[in-house]
Amino acid sequence: MHSQTDPMDKNGSAPLGDRYSDQWKALSAWFLGPRAENSEVFLDTFQEIFKEHVRMRKNYFPSDPAYITQEMKSSEPYKSEISDMKEELMRMHQEMEQNVPFFSPRYQAHMVWDVSMPALLGYMSAMLFNQNNVDSAGSPVTTMYEKQVGQQLCSMLGYNISPEERDPVAWGHITGGGSVANIEALWASRNIKFEPLAVKAALLDEDPEVGALTFLTEEQIKAGLRTPLMVFNKESQIREPTPLKHCTTWQLLNVDVDEICDLTDNVIARMKRIYQFPEKKFKDLVDKENIISLGLPGILKKYNLNHVPVYTVPANNHYSWPKAGTILGLGSNALHPIQLDTNFRQDVEHLREVLENFLENEIPVISVVAVMGSTEESAVDPIAEIHALREEFKERGLNFTLLADGAWGGYFKTMIIDKPTADTMPDKRRLIRASSKLKFDGFVPYCELSPYVQKQYGHIQLADAISIDPHKSGFCPYPGGSLCYRNGKMRFFVALYHPDAYHGEGDPSMGVYGIEGSKPGAAPAGILMSHNVIGLSNRGYGRILGQCTATAKLFYSMWLTVAREDDPFVCVPLQNVPDGYDHLSASKLIKDKIAYTPIMEIFRDPEAVKFLKLCGPDTMINTFVVNFRDNDDVNKSNKLQVALGDAMSIFVGTKASRIPLMIMQTGLNAQSHGEGLRVFKKRAGLKQDDTDLNVLVNTCMNPWQQNESISEIGDLFRMIVLNCIGRIEDSVVKHKFVLSGSFDDEADDRSIFIEYLTDTDVSEHQYQVSLKVEVESLTDVHKVKEYIRFCTDQNMMTMFETVTPSYNNTDEDIPNLYNILHLNNWDQRFSVKLANNLECDIISFKILDVPRYQRLDMSTTVNYPEKQQYFIYGDTNRNHGNHRAIMSHVITQLPDIQHTVTLIRKPHSLTEIMLEQGVVAEVEMVEGTPLIVGEEFRQPLQRESYEVGFVGELNTRINTNIHIAETRIFNVVQLPTV
Repeated sequence: MHSQTDPMDKNGSAPLGDRYSDQWKALSAWFLGPRAENSEVFLDTFQEIFKEHVRMRKNYFPSDPAYITQEMKSSEPYKSEISDMKEELMRMHQEMEQNVPFFSPRYQAHMVWDVSMPALLGYMSAMLFNQNNVDSAGSPVTTMYEKQVGQQLCSMLGYNISPEERDPVAWGHITGGGSVANIEALWASRNIKFEPLAVKAALLDEDPEVGALTFLTEEQIKAGLRTPLMVFNKESQIREPTPLKHCTTWQLLNVDVDEICDLTDNVIARMKRIYQFPEKKFKDLVDKENIISLGLPGILKKYNLNHVPVYTVPANNHYSWPKAGTILGLGSNALHPIQLDTNFRQDVEHLREVLENFLENEIPVISVVAVMGSTEESAVDPIAEIHALREEFKERGLNFTLLADGAWGGYFKTMIIDKPTADTMPDKRRLIRASSKLKFDGFVPYCELSPYVQKQYGHIQLADAISIDPHKSGFCPYPGGSLCYRNGKMRFFVALYHPDAYHGEGDPSMGVYGIEGSKPGAAPAGILMSHNVIGLSNRGYGRILGQCTATAKLFYSMWLTVAREDDPFVCVPLQNVPDGYDHLSASKLIKDKIAYTPIMEIFRDPEAVKFLKLCGPDTMINTFVVNFRDNDDVNKSNKLQVALGDAMSIFVGTKASRIPLMIMQTGLNAQSHGEGLRVFKKRAGLKQDDTDLNVLVNTCMNPWQQNESISEIGDLFRMIVLNCIGRIEDSVVKHKFVLSGSFDDEADDRSIFIEYLTDTDVSEHQYQVSLKVEVESLTDVHKVKEYIRFCTDQNMMTMFETVTPSYNNTDEDIPNLYNILHLNNWDQRFSVKLANNLECDIISFKILDVPRYQRLDMSTTVNYPEKQQYFIYGDTNRNHGNHRAIMSHVITQLPDIQHTVTLIRKPHSLTEIMLEQGVVAEVEMVEGTPLIVGEEFRQPLQRESYEVGFVGELNTRINTNIHIAETRIFNVVQLPTV
């Protein structure tokens, strides 16, 4: 329990995590789990919460009558509506099962993963109360939660939250997301920029109709105009106090933020020393002169400004920043992108050049933005240097707010709070002592941020405002963004005090500040619960992110070495190997000491640990490109990234269970990424031209990823790459399929299973494919059944040959094998002729499922397995309870055999779900090399029954028996003759 603070008030300082000897084990209590391992805890806890909610409703004025009576519950309309609700809910949930499985270790794409269990339970608990945090009168508890979350985040980021300690005092609040927070930060900065002009104009207002200053004496006005501001004096070439009256327009556009925040109050205080007067009148007059009232065109006209104010962002900025400029009326030209260095971080020297130009031409600068963790390159900008540059230019007369976009990276600050000790980063001796008992107890090492990144997070509090998203690296539910101001008074410049939501100066309502109105009180409740339980330090959130960082570095190592030397592709990470290594030495170290190696073994090895500390991205996002070997054409490479992105994404209508790995595809703009992208293209073997580059992105938010599973993901990814190369390079040819599973005679079902006939002499035929298809018409069903009987009687394989659909050679996706089976261009249908039928009838198949689609692995590194491997798949007739089960040999090293048999029944312990998904099984006591007698290949399965082993539910090794009904396919697959 970390709440040294009472949730209804408190100093709001960031709670620290609890300390344990095995710190990694605490994480198991913080998430529902990829396999819902904490389902009982979750259900029990929520049931208790719900019981308390029911009790609360019953105890609120207990003498009030019940409105939903037992009589109503017994009525037909009531029962009917309840039944409809349950049916609709179950239907919706079945549809939702096709959603993206963010909770799975197989999901490695966008910046989203499972949410923490405290956050989810806190959100659901508060959701029952349906509080609206626009107004404290509609959210008296969750408004205070939001206030406390804002204080916790400010404290964690390094801002001052104690009025007793020093000024300024920070303030933060919840937004719908990072985009809203970034727009608000620029909005506040824009409004602040012009505030000194408004204050001076209010004091000089002589409008006879309004009579604005009749409540002030001439002496008071003069006193107000004597208020000093620290501005740059061209004559003395230094910043010095200058009376407001004598400040030029340019000087007033370059006043320090903290001075602006106090300016109106300071002017009022000076005037009140002479006589008391109604403050609100003067503040109203200032408001009449500010940019909110006049608008940007009015300001530019009134002060004869020749330049629209500008702001800078790094060239890899999030799309919310150009949005902000257009929303605020600055126009897209007001955004000035800053070039990136070769590490894809903001180039401070280019920023200096841009600022020099603004200063020379007296172009007002609203803000300079530093990105603390970019969403594609995972780069952290040098905010310490940028702040120093701001201070330098301030001394020369150019001032602006410094904004930090920490929407993705803000929580990484927790990794340097309460730095790890030996109990969170075991030393070599402790690992050796523990190795005898640590087969696997959930241990994942904590990996520190690089020294450079630690330095930047150590200076993030220098920013005037920081956006940070609890719903990203804070593992909280949507919507959960946040904006924190170093000086909490900045919020008053984006405040609109409407009587519906504002009830006086003591009102804690959050809805008067920022962009949004209505927003759920459940969001801050979930975030607060997660903060208080997990803790905002290295022992809490920092531990999660530290383990994710270790995962990211292991993934980086895998991407660097996933392609084999004779593969038709290369894989190149965006970040180069660390200083002191070249590609060859880094690859050798990875292959020798990291790849396929248990984590405990890796972290016993000082050389491996040293490499992992130095390598990889700043904030656990790996970006990389897969290119055809010896290809320099960027467009061809881009096509491959698109194909890979399609193969590893779940779209509308996609069957989620057929996407075994999810990785995001995106693009890097050649102009904005500049020299860094040119260097990266060169490393990838591509032309250094002006073509934008498509890339793949792997976001590592799973804190439990074992290195063995990363290696398995690498093997899976490699197979997906080979498939996608086929998609791009295969031409249109005819293909042959053979019946592997016939009609289910006990069901009104038109489906059959067919297997692809492999032939290595034709590149387009080098595949193993298993399909479930539906014969579309009853007439065709009768033809196929007759054809099956005919082939059986003739002792022939029941073969189907594809009929090539009409297409244009200019089509982007021609009807090769991959595209026909995977894309919607051909409506998931294809026509075949009955190849062994004299009439060669043509029928139509509708594709129902693709249990297996795999290009043969032609690498010379492929070896025969120790035991024969077969792919078991099929389906279940849930009305009759019977199954169709097929077992197809897995082709490995060549020469090999293609062998498919039908089974009498589903193997025991193979669940129906796993049968439909398909599993690879080893046949016990049958060697993995082909059975050859003399020079003749023989079927490896000579008996009717065998013991097989496979990986079942929860990664459990299952051994069971299979019983063969008949052989459907036997075909020898030789080495290619060419």
